[in-house]
Amino acid sequence: MNSTAFRLVGGALATSIAAASLVGCAAGASENPESDGPIVLQYWSWAPNIDKIVDVWNESHPDVQVEVNTSVGAADIVAKLAAAKEAGSLPDVSNTTYENLPNLIVNGIASDITEAFGEYEDQIAPAAWNLTTFDDKNYAVPQGTGPQFLFYRADIFESLGLEAPATWQAYADAARTIHAADPTKYLATFPANDAQLFAALSAQAGAEWWSQSDGDWSVGIDSEASQKVADYWEGLVDEGVVTTLKTWTPEWQAALADGTLASWLSAVWAPPLILQNAPDTAGKWAAVQLPQWNEGDSVSAALGGSATVVTTGTKHAKEAQEFAIWLNNSEEALTAYIENASIWPANLEGRELPGLKDTIPEALVPEQTDYWDVAAKTDEEAVPVTWGPNVATAYSTFGDAFGTAITSGGSFSDALTTVQQAVVADMEKLGFQLD
Repeated sequence: MNSTAFRLVGGALATSIAAASLVGCAAGASENPESDGPIVLQYWSWAPNIDKIVDVWNESHPDVQVEVNTSVGAADIVAKLAAAKEAGSLPDVSNTTYENLPNLIVNGIASDITEAFGEYEDQIAPAAWNLTTFDDKNYAVPQGTGPQFLFYRADIFESLGLEAPATWQAYADAARTIHAADPTKYLATFPANDAQLFAALSAQAGAEWWSQSDGDWSVGIDSEASQKVADYWEGLVDEGVVTTLKTWTPEWQAALADGTLASWLSAVWAPPLILQNAPDTAGKWAAVQLPQWNEGDSVSAALGGSATVVTTGTKHAKEAQEFAIWLNNSEEALTAYIENASIWPANLEGRELPGLKDTIPEALVPEQTDYWDVAAKTDEEAVPVTWGPNVATAYSTFGDAFGTAITSGGSFSDALTTVQQAVVADMEKLGFQLD
């Protein structure tokens, strides 16, 4: 569904949306106070090496300096921004994932930037534009998209005579082969703390966790497609051929670094994180399209993807908007991204900048020259997604329910139903109309 068409307003939320719009207008109308020094914008982001990109802005904009705070991660951005709004200390600009943007709009955190950004539509990948535009209003500047990849240790696969799995059946077979060869090694982990990954895998299988038509919402988190994904991973966990390490933990980092994990289901942005978490494995990885449910299919799903919001708390709306647009659309910023991160820009011209497609991410084997071609193909084939207004509730409940299922040997299917029920109850409480 084209996200420009759906309304975020639930019955009980209409007033709060209107209030949020007024707050946004008030923030945008604020005049900059007189000062002897430059305007200083506060920017929250978790992107790798983002300080190097911000440095480019600061060098060329002496009158508007940006201070970046990288201590806030994607997983807690909604909670941290909500707390900051309550305390009256919102940053001027913030990174957000696409799935969290509806929440930031509903809660009066992301401001309307249509007047400054509306003319950029032809320059932005359609999928990214739709994910940041609601009722024909722009609420964020798209940064990049998240075409999903299977990253795997090419050296480990080669030593066992394995090919990169093209189907989920082949993926399961590879998991069995790797674990049988060395019981301390695993193809992958099923992390209970990574609902975003499970949502992307479910989308590839055909699930629509949220959908909306004529003002009514549907929630399909425990749909047949999602249940298929849950049953698949429960089977591998029960066999013991995948582990259940939580991602982004020291244990996961060590497993990635020492070869305990032979692959990682991630996205285009992963190579710098591989280098950060497992530097000694540089040059030993390869990347391919996500395995398919049916041989010969070519269905992809996006994992993550970020945008930049100007918050309703800024006192420097004009400058904050200029920075947000520059950060994701200027040749200077995108060139810096290319040099310092594995971004697949939402800006279409940025994808043609010299050096992007000619540069193989350092984490990958030198012989892999098709990385960006695979990213482009995957991006084009990614299934459309509608994110609901309470993704944080879904992700939090997912972590609890699946963590309990793993610990107790419970049913992944039942865990999905728990998530479904929690999300529906939360939306009804907030006043959304569900069919």
